[in-house]
Amino acid sequence: MSKLHPQNLVYLIICGAAILVFGLLFILPNATAMSEMDAEIEALQTKIQEQELLNPIYRELIRQAQKKMPGDLPLPQTGKIEQRTLADINDVFNELARKSGVLFESAVPDASSYMDESGQLTMSVTFSGDFFQFRELLLDVCKLPYLKSMDEFKLVTENAVKRLQLKLRLNQG
Repeated sequence: MSKLHPQNLVYLIICGAAILVFGLLFILPNATAMSEMDAEIEALQTKIQEQELLNPIYRELIRQAQKKMPGDLPLPQTGKIEQRTLADINDVFNELARKSGVLFESAVPDASSYMDESGQLTMSVTFSGDFFQFRELLLDVCKLPYLKSMDEFKLVTENAVKRLQLKLRLNQG
């Protein structure tokens, strides 16, 4: 091998330094920008997948919202619950649930309302089923002639099972 001339060695060092500076100034920032863009793309793809999963639910909600509602809803006749009906209240709620396509789980009267002199009985009623069927059920419950008010309305999801918990106040005879 021949000996390198010092001037060639200087040129070689300058070229190496220029390549290193070029890499540090142009290639490295672009690589970090590309990795940031990749992370943004991945986040956007995740959001798109979430939107694609939620789209059918959104469409169904829009369709349900566009249903025509009757102009004047009739007020149900008010009355008092008879003791015979009170004894069979589970059958009443079970029939309402069956008509609406949901499952009746329980109806538990509040013991303190039995002793109350107000003439009203408070009950906690639980149904389970499809979210969209609960609307029909609520309309049927509101048609009960002895319903005074619906004090509490709670929708709970447990292990992909949707439960509707109602606290109803009934006129007691």
